[in-house]
Amino acid sequence: MSNAISITKDVLRYLEGFISEKGREPSDIQEFILWTTEQISGEDLHNQSYHQEGNTDMELAYLLVMQGRHFKMYSKEILHDTALSSPDEYSFLYHLSLAESYRKMELIHIHMLEGPSGIEVIKRLLRKGLISEFDDAEDKRAKRVRITEEGAALVSSLVPKMQTVYEKMGGEMTLREKLHAIYFLKTLNEYHEKEGKN
Repeated sequence: MSNAISITKDVLRYLEGFISEKGREPSDIQEFILWTTEQISGEDLHNQSYHQEGNTDMELAYLLVMQGRHFKMYSKEILHDTALSSPDEYSFLYHLSLAESYRKMELIHIHMLEGPSGIEVIKRLLRKGLISEFDDAEDKRAKRVRITEEGAALVSSLVPKMQTVYEKMGGEMTLREKLHAIYFLKTLNEYHEKEGKN
């Protein structure tokens, strides 16, 4: 039997497995490839895992938390000589650079912060003159914030530097591995977003 025929049979077997598990056909080739990669690498990863039996969820949670800490550490190295003191300040400012304005609470919710913590970030940016606030025309009880020229100039200077942080977060992963990770993390994020609304 030629390799091509053998590979074709494997592809059909995985396609049947996808349909059986999901109850539908793949929406596109990328979804099918990522799912198939999971099936193949998942078997290997299971055999190579160093977690204690029954603690897979704990290990996953720990590693996700550590990624957040690595991001903060790398970001602070970039921001330490600027007017910004935290990755949250940069992220607030960056999002404001992409929009005309946001209600304060909209901006806070985008970043999944609690109200008081988010308000403190906004206050710091206001004190530094990087954003300005004004009344919301539709809701007199609400305030909106927009980026200032100084804030926009700062973001513009930091974007290429922060790009090095994003690249560092990917480590030595290949493009295929990054797409694979994105697929799973999106699925995980969608689950938690739904949980948060319940």
